Amino acid sequence: MKTVCIDGWRGVNHSFAMVNQHQLLALLDMPGLSLFHRDVPYFMKHWTRQAMSAGFSAAAQARIDAVPPPPPGQTLDCVFRLASPTATSFDAGQKTLSFMVTEVGMAPECFDTGVLDRAAFTRDANRVVTPSNWSRDRLADYGFDADRIAVLPHGVDPALFRPMSAFDRHQARSMLGVAGDETLFVNVGVAMWNKGLDLLIRAFAQVRREFPRTRLLLKDHQTLYRLGVDRTIAELGRKHPGLLDEQVLAGISVVSTSLDLPQMRGLYAVADAYVSPYRAEGFNMPVMEAMACGTPVIVTAGGPTDDFCLDVPALAQRLPAKLGRAEDVSQMSGLYLEPDFDALVEAMRAVAAGAQPRDNDECERQRQALVQAHAWPAIAQRLATLF
Repeated sequence: MKTVCIDGWRGVNHSFAMVNQHQLLALLDMPGLSLFHRDVPYFMKHWTRQAMSAGFSAAAQARIDAVPPPPPGQTLDCVFRLASPTATSFDAGQKTLSFMVTEVGMAPECFDTGVLDRAAFTRDANRVVTPSNWSRDRLADYGFDADRIAVLPHGVDPALFRPMSAFDRHQARSMLGVAGDETLFVNVGVAMWNKGLDLLIRAFAQVRREFPRTRLLLKDHQTLYRLGVDRTIAELGRKHPGLLDEQVLAGISVVSTSLDLPQMRGLYAVADAYVSPYRAEGFNMPVMEAMACGTPVIVTAGGPTDDFCLDVPALAQRLPAKLGRAEDVSQMSGLYLEPDFDALVEAMRAVAAGAQPRDNDECERQRQALVQAHAWPAIAQRLATLF
């Protein structure tokens, strides 16, 4: 029996917490593990379970919350740290895995102290764990030993994130006020510059003028980061006068409430395409979840989504992108990607024109291969080998 303690977040819908909780559920079903959990204070004081529910079923959340802390004096085979800022202290002789993920590169504020011994994170049996090759390369740029960084992708729950039947999809779209002849684009990313939401709205404005029966549905994240879509729309209005006229704005809807996981699945499954023209991501879980729901995606090429989009061309259209650097923009501290805007417009135009196939046999074959490789139990098995 291997004893493992995870130091992380539970109960809220931040990506670190969601990954932790999905992994906990999968690890609990694995034989040979004695699992413990220590709750780490949330990164922001305003985060609460009431305002930011993780969205699991009551039964699943109860299983997650029931994982106990290690009793005093408990010998542990491994500690897996999965919270931010990253802890920099280590117990001699204690195997420690440190989860890190970065979109553009690390900075001193990513760690809990100003004293950073990078070698300690990979000394002896210790390892750094990150979810994508893009993130691994940025960690290596910061001075971590690339050969001792384990790339462990995030997963997806195929029992939850799955396609809707034609009838259910029609009903769900009707409840959202989306007509059968309308094309619906969806994005649930935070309104930060690296997510490319400004590019998406600009591209939608062009497509909407040519195809008036197009809609764009966005997810607000005021509770999580106190950043709203309205700020991005206002900035675009100032930079591009006349771009966001009444016709364009009438096609944009914003979901501002917290959603549970079945509701998130509903947003993905009703979309005609999930569009993520990101500049920098550490992994981009919504892209994988959308594809698991059978929804085609439009994503930036060259970033972390290449890890799981290259093998599913029927589901993923990749936008050519150029590499950018910190000196190019004030928002970035490292490398990023600038997706080709004209290619984004053309990809969305193809969806609106009905040229992007959906729900055919090849899409389903690739979807099933994706979820089989990335189901959380399979990811947990790979994580357990690191313990």
